[in-house]
Amino acid sequence: MTDNTGAREGWELLAVSAETEAALDEATARLAAELEASADALLAAPAQALRAAPAGPFRRVLVARDRDDAVAALRARDPRRVLTARGVPDGRPVAFLFPGLGEQYVGMGRGLYRAEPVFREEIDRCAAVLQPLLGVDLREVLYPPEAAAPAAPAPAGGGFDLRKMLGRDAAAAAPDPAADRLNRTELAQPVVFALEWALFRLVTEWGLRPRAVIGHSLGEYVAATVAGVWTLEDALALVAERARLISGLPAGAMLGLPFSEAEARPYLGGELSVGAVNSPTTCVASGPVEAVAALEARLVAEGHAARRLPTTHAFHSRMMEAIVPHFRERLAAVSTSAPRIPVVSNVTGTWLRPEEAVDPEYWVRHLCRPVRFADGVLELAHDPDTVLLEVGPGQTLGGFARQSGLARQVILPSVRYRYDRQSDEAFLLGTLGRLWLTGAPIEWSAAAAPA
Repeated sequence: MTDNTGAREGWELLAVSAETEAALDEATARLAAELEASADALLAAPAQALRAAPAGPFRRVLVARDRDDAVAALRARDPRRVLTARGVPDGRPVAFLFPGLGEQYVGMGRGLYRAEPVFREEIDRCAAVLQPLLGVDLREVLYPPEAAAPAAPAPAGGGFDLRKMLGRDAAAAAPDPAADRLNRTELAQPVVFALEWALFRLVTEWGLRPRAVIGHSLGEYVAATVAGVWTLEDALALVAERARLISGLPAGAMLGLPFSEAEARPYLGGELSVGAVNSPTTCVASGPVEAVAALEARLVAEGHAARRLPTTHAFHSRMMEAIVPHFRERLAAVSTSAPRIPVVSNVTGTWLRPEEAVDPEYWVRHLCRPVRFADGVLELAHDPDTVLLEVGPGQTLGGFARQSGLARQVILPSVRYRYDRQSDEAFLLGTLGRLWLTGAPIEWSAAAAPA
């Protein structure tokens, strides 16, 4: 694979703090003046000096690309880019949320692969383990060669490419073999797992240690691996085998429903299962394509908003039962350990017990039963000070958490949306800054831009 590694393309996180609000404003004005007078267009040195200073309870952050960008933003004090927090506590706990499939896209995290050595090393490590299992290098699936034409520079602060999002861009509307390849079940699951593992390793290198973890479907395999239930190598082999077995099943479909689980069950009949309970007012029907299509037509006729999910199989349904014997044998052959970090279970919607984590029958049930994310995420809400960090593509789990009533929780993403033109590095640095504004512990020396 071609090595396209490089620095963060100039992006830096400027972090200012003080003991009072007035002192914070003075420090911000002083920083703008010092940068304006500097002959150095790059921000690495001032960013590092700022982060080395003791942190006060009044804090302000800015992600900027160069001196001129930083000075303009600091002078304008644009609240969309210059973020401020007052009375910040220290040591606020963080819980990690690991998504499943549905929000993955070709090129996700490409900027991090180029710029962040830890992320790159972990993706490479996963690729080496998976190559003989998949028969393909996952980096070729995730990061195929880019088009020859250079991309337009991302605007400061990002912004969405609305033409592509709405399907009005000819290139975006054309068939995409790379996306089709990534979305094949046997490849999508190992690729998403690898991406989330690499993100986890990167943010923990920056000082973040999860107090608890929760996943959604495939994401629970990442959560369990993070917690030490399996080694990374064994987890990758399990995920690859699980994906291979599922890919050999008959096609299925999943339909998002605007109902609670109790409201949805009368609609399901004998063929469909509840595949997931994502919030108190939303769940997912899972089953054969024809049965899902019939339910969708019925709901549309009744005036309900039902949304077909981008999947080729009926995950967490009775259609998974055909692969249970083989998968049970595979699970039994893998060494397991009790989790070292608390894990919230998709199967029970409460804390995963040590004896469940090491039992193959638990993971068999996980394959076939509904994802009880709505119940599980409420376990994390018992401590309203806990920050929820979504470690993976999309911001779906954060949305489910808000729908579940976690109004007091700070919920942050780590990977930009597919049509967000902001760079991967700037987006994640922005999240890092927001975490610091909440009081989450950051290891600033490790978060410095690679040399």
